[in-house]
Amino acid sequence: MKKFFIRTFGCQMNEYDSERMAGILLKGKDYIQVDSEDKADFIIVNTCSVRQHAENRELSYIGRYVKNKKVIVAGCMAQNLKEKLLNLFPDLYAVVGTSNFSSIAEILDGQNEKIFIKEKKDIYSVEFERKKKVDGYITIMQGCNNFCSYCIVPYVRGREVSRPYEEIVKEIENMVKQGYREVTLLGQNVNSYFDEKAKINFPELLKIVHKIDGLLRIKFMTSHPKDLTDELIDTIKKGEKFVKHFHLPLQSGSDKILQLMNRKYSIDEYLQKIEKIRKDIPAVNISTDILVGFPGEEEKDFLDTVDILNKIRFDDAFSFKYSVRKGTQAEKYGDTVDEKEKLRRLNYVIELQRKISYDINKSYIGFETESLVYGISYKRKNELKTGTINNKKVFVRGEKDLTGKLVKVKIKQLRGDSFAGILL
Repeated sequence: MKKFFIRTFGCQMNEYDSERMAGILLKGKDYIQVDSEDKADFIIVNTCSVRQHAENRELSYIGRYVKNKKVIVAGCMAQNLKEKLLNLFPDLYAVVGTSNFSSIAEILDGQNEKIFIKEKKDIYSVEFERKKKVDGYITIMQGCNNFCSYCIVPYVRGREVSRPYEEIVKEIENMVKQGYREVTLLGQNVNSYFDEKAKINFPELLKIVHKIDGLLRIKFMTSHPKDLTDELIDTIKKGEKFVKHFHLPLQSGSDKILQLMNRKYSIDEYLQKIEKIRKDIPAVNISTDILVGFPGEEEKDFLDTVDILNKIRFDDAFSFKYSVRKGTQAEKYGDTVDEKEKLRRLNYVIELQRKISYDINKSYIGFETESLVYGISYKRKNELKTGTINNKKVFVRGEKDLTGKLVKVKIKQLRGDSFAGILL
């Protein structure tokens, strides 16, 4: 038996791709997955290339093991750097691009070549075994057509390709048979999903998935604001299985910066969509992404972002400082904001959002709601981890394992970014 270990960097899509690679290998009889690098014959590093900091961490990790293990570098950084990785690490076993995960068994079985960066249209058609859980990911589309000026994703994941809806439904049905009760539909921009052959858009896909027996909860991410439609909002509003959560990346509160970013919406348009969501869906959870220090961002532009954060009051915000990505349009703008100033702006936004999130979460104390049990808490074995219909995490004491069940809970107190509650 050949032993493999997978280290995953980056987003939920990478987590799904890692699970898929593991499942393809475990489906055969030749491989076993181990829980540490020391035990492994093969180390698969599934990489992220969104920011330079991520690549630096990944390169450091690869360097620790490449001399003593058969290291396979997969994912976005592999797609981005290609042969450059072999120049850095001549001992690499293989470099595997974002369209070649389904061939992982053949790659590990040994081939003459080391670079696997080939376009494949059926990259998600290979069935794989999953570890039995309650909540899981499923990619419904690959790539992006938006070409935001700071983003490398279209260059490493390619242009948008939507999976046939029947293939998605079949995979989710198989997940439900294995015990899954919640799925998160993934894509760089799920709002632009479209099955060309069946003429099914994203809201229509959601309605079809909603009908799957045994499935209790449905999430999705990420949504591009320019493609968020009234039809999608209405679909989420009416479906009892849909988690009332929108992750809607704003990036900046300045129209000038949004235009430089090539985001294709204005602040007024964004605000109108937020107003529509909150009007139609009570107690909705809205989170966002914020990018500070973008080329050309002056103090006024930054203060516009601060004003919008105070005005919208997101449940949560994932904030980052800009870093140059080679090959993007923004690289041509130059890196105009000093690193210390970027860090100051980033820390200010993080602290502001921390206070806003605290105030919002405090308002949930005393709230009674239905929650899905994900399993026993890792930290406290006498507690169950649950998730509410608006994507809040609540830990409750429970002697009985109710994994996969819907339970009624009452929120009693804050616990960091989550809550402590009681079963009703």
